[in-house]
Amino acid sequence: MYKTGEGKLRQGSGTTASRFKSPRNLKTSDPTMSSFRVTWEPAPGEVKGYKVTFHPTGDDRRLGELVVGPYDNTVVLEELRAGTTYKVNVFGMFDGGESSPLVGQEMTTLSDTTVMPILSSGMECITRAEADIVLLVDGSWSIGRANFRTVRSFISRIVEVFEIGPKRVQIALAQYSGDPRTEWQLNAHRDKKSLLQAVANLPYKGGNTLTGMALNFIRQQSFRTQAGMRPRARKIGVLITDGKSQDDVEAPSKKLKDEGVELFAVGIKNADEDELKMIATDPDDTHAYNVADFESLSKIVDDLTINLCNSVKGPGDLEAPSNLVISERTHRSLRVSWTPPSDSVDRYKVEYYPVSGGKRQEFYVSRLESSTVLKDLKPETEYVVNVYSVVEDEYSEPLKGTEKTLPVPVVSMNIYDVSPTTMHVQWQPVGGATGYTLSYEPINATEPRKPKEMRVEPTVNDVQLTDLFPNTEYAVTVQAALHDLTSEPVTAREVTLPLPKPRDLRLRDVTHSTMNVLWEPAPGKVRKYIVRYKTPEDDVKEVEVDRSRTSTPLKDLFSQTLYTVGVSAVYDEGESPPMTAQETTRK
Repeated sequence: MYKTGEGKLRQGSGTTASRFKSPRNLKTSDPTMSSFRVTWEPAPGEVKGYKVTFHPTGDDRRLGELVVGPYDNTVVLEELRAGTTYKVNVFGMFDGGESSPLVGQEMTTLSDTTVMPILSSGMECITRAEADIVLLVDGSWSIGRANFRTVRSFISRIVEVFEIGPKRVQIALAQYSGDPRTEWQLNAHRDKKSLLQAVANLPYKGGNTLTGMALNFIRQQSFRTQAGMRPRARKIGVLITDGKSQDDVEAPSKKLKDEGVELFAVGIKNADEDELKMIATDPDDTHAYNVADFESLSKIVDDLTINLCNSVKGPGDLEAPSNLVISERTHRSLRVSWTPPSDSVDRYKVEYYPVSGGKRQEFYVSRLESSTVLKDLKPETEYVVNVYSVVEDEYSEPLKGTEKTLPVPVVSMNIYDVSPTTMHVQWQPVGGATGYTLSYEPINATEPRKPKEMRVEPTVNDVQLTDLFPNTEYAVTVQAALHDLTSEPVTAREVTLPLPKPRDLRLRDVTHSTMNVLWEPAPGKVRKYIVRYKTPEDDVKEVEVDRSRTSTPLKDLFSQTLYTVGVSAVYDEGESPPMTAQETTRK
């Protein structure tokens, strides 16, 4: 209102801001002529699901809508117009309402890129065994039609490996997203051509990822006699999914395993690796697969089909070997022996791996042999060993055992024949050693010295250490080398002998001021002798004597005085301890 009257009436409408927080960080990607992917980060709070609406920009009459579960954060919008910009809204759905929309847009392309098929490897699974395989395929919105074509190609590569038929391998397929549905039962296709045609025509379902419900579905609907399951056939389930399940998978997968179904799990892109491992039968390295994108399915198809083939073959009705004996243990090897079965076999398969986990190793042994050696093992490691009878491509139940390799052996060392400057070191040879390393250093040297080291061949087990310091304690260490391993070091200590001193020291012809010093020569290469003498009150005096002489006079002594006299031999290596004697001069 103004002083001169009222203004014109204005009208409008609005909405209150939602009290629920929206999802965050919307991204669009993978555009094709008729689809693109929408991805977002979860909304805070207890989300019950997400609603995705989309329409061409400026044409909100053609509104499309999808509802996905609380754990989904990606969908592929399908059946769109080529070369068209679409506006996208993502709402968080809560018990009391929905959040404000997270908004984005993307433009579809004018042409599509070609989806490259996963090429055949030509592999065949040759077996007389019967197996019933159920493929459980995720057809949720997060996959999209283009990627679903890659999934079809992946399934075709699995199917073509097997001999399909009522007396060999039967394959059923169920697709799930919301409610699971059977695409075809186990006994629907009696040959490979018919089955591959069904895979090529597999429709894309769309919906939410409810893997737990789907696992229950195949247990109740696919693995049953009315669906074509055979009583003696091996039961195998293969899950293919690209997302985390929105319901529990632990209990349904356990029930399947408890009923004898061997489960494989293949995860793509957004799949949860821990969930895949929970679903899959142990061991995970042969039953659980996870790849970064749909194109990477081609990298695992061969490995998966090999493991599927091994499961189809399985342990047959063949008699297994018996009486497994593991002997001749070393730190790197074990000998495995067994008693052959009563019936003839083609060969034996020997499989082994660490109990703590690690890569499985296997090799085949001639039917004429009943013993073999496992090599290149880890020291002090417990191994599982399985031995199978093999006839054609059939395997018996394994003959099982465990044994632990020895630790890397410790060297037993002895030091002998010690002299002032040398000592011998001897050790017990170690089986399989590729060499030995010795190191030695003085412990109580007057000056610090670096350790010395020597390496010797595996045939050597006795060496002489030379150029040592006399009367010095040495630490000597020996280690065995075993290819890339070394034994624990073994250390011993020994003291070199002092240099030999003169013998039989005599003090003769003593007067009030002189005396003669006589001695027997010291052994070895003496350079000279040093005679030292002193009274209790005076400093030491010394006389050098040529090595050819063994006596010398002492002159200008004090009368009636006690003298201590010592004679040392001098060598290149140093000076010997003195030989000493005492005498008192006359009046």
